[in-house]
Amino acid sequence: MGLPLRERLGALQERDFRLLFTATTITALGDRLAGIALVFAVLDFGTATDLGIVLAARQVTQAVVLVGGGVLSDRLPRHLVLTAASLVQAVAQGAIAALVLTGSATVWNLVACLIVYGVGGGMVIPAEVGLVPQTVSPARLQQANALQGLSRNLTGVLGPAVGGVIVVVASPGLALAADAVTFLVSAAVLAQIQIAPRERVAAGFFHELREGWRELTAQTWLWSSLGLFGFSNMFYVGAWAVLGPSVAETELGGAAAWATILTVGGAGAIVGGLVAIRYRPARPLLAATLAPVTMVLPLVGLALAWPTWAIAAAAFASSVGLAIHLTLWFTVFQQHVPEHAQSRVSSYDALGSFVLVPVGVALAGPVAATIGIDTSLWLVVGVFLGCTTIVAAIPSVRAIRAADPAPQSA
Repeated sequence: MGLPLRERLGALQERDFRLLFTATTITALGDRLAGIALVFAVLDFGTATDLGIVLAARQVTQAVVLVGGGVLSDRLPRHLVLTAASLVQAVAQGAIAALVLTGSATVWNLVACLIVYGVGGGMVIPAEVGLVPQTVSPARLQQANALQGLSRNLTGVLGPAVGGVIVVVASPGLALAADAVTFLVSAAVLAQIQIAPRERVAAGFFHELREGWRELTAQTWLWSSLGLFGFSNMFYVGAWAVLGPSVAETELGGAAAWATILTVGGAGAIVGGLVAIRYRPARPLLAATLAPVTMVLPLVGLALAWPTWAIAAAAFASSVGLAIHLTLWFTVFQQHVPEHAQSRVSSYDALGSFVLVPVGVALAGPVAATIGIDTSLWLVVGVFLGCTTIVAAIPSVRAIRAADPAPQSA
């Protein structure tokens, strides 16, 4: 017999997690609005290569800041780190909105704003990964991770749909301005979280970096898969973020088609999040590795010139797999990495996974211009499947078993 709804959402009964959930839901909605708005704001005056440069600026900055953000998040109250990050992102996104609304946006002033935005963005992952287990009881940890993903995924349905309408009917600048407001609201909510202070021995910045690195290398399953995930992500994100909108612009009708694909993909992520609340595989890390294999389907659809509805259906399946992957991955991470080092190790994890993404984003346009968009998409499909196969074959990945259930707290 299935669990009652109250039990499935039990993590929301815990005050601090409820506040974190609320804050991340608000910013996720704004990010979804802004994501499609920024893409088409750039394409209004530039090329796919210009879009790649703009997106790469944000990604490079986040990668540079990540490790330092991990040290700060293990030293300071993590909810306050997230609060400060939201305020920085609010300022940057507000400036971008003003540039777009006034018709003053150029590649280089957007790059400058996104560098500032990236400073805040680089703090988010290490702080949030470490904060979730501080706000919820151990028995509800996977549920909490699933709900965090579910909130982002639910806004993934609403955000692109609303953002697409705003872009088509009004201006990308309005969607970007709305995102700036969501960061301010999120900061106010995060500031209310009450976490007991952690006792830490004072140590230098580089000493803490080395300590975090030792914790990372102690987890064989983690360091052995990072390079492969990072290499795969470099190819995949560049193709999806740059070539996807470009195909939509030239062959599918523009922003409305891309918004449809993203919206249906968001619906798939909701389904994946619901599955992840209850899914308890015996080998959670292996399941996390294999779940996102469906992510190649929308790339195949773009390469084969499928109609919008078919690519959207592929995006649905892609997002189901990704949602399950993220929930299981973060749960395994939080169960196996010591709490005092989770932010630093997660910063190395994120850095290894995404440090090459700016390269992929920046090169996707030029490479596609040289060898063709279809050939580029097939290349990415091959790389993704190859890396997934290798990670799944790593013994330490296959060895991790599901943790025993622990008592819940109200």
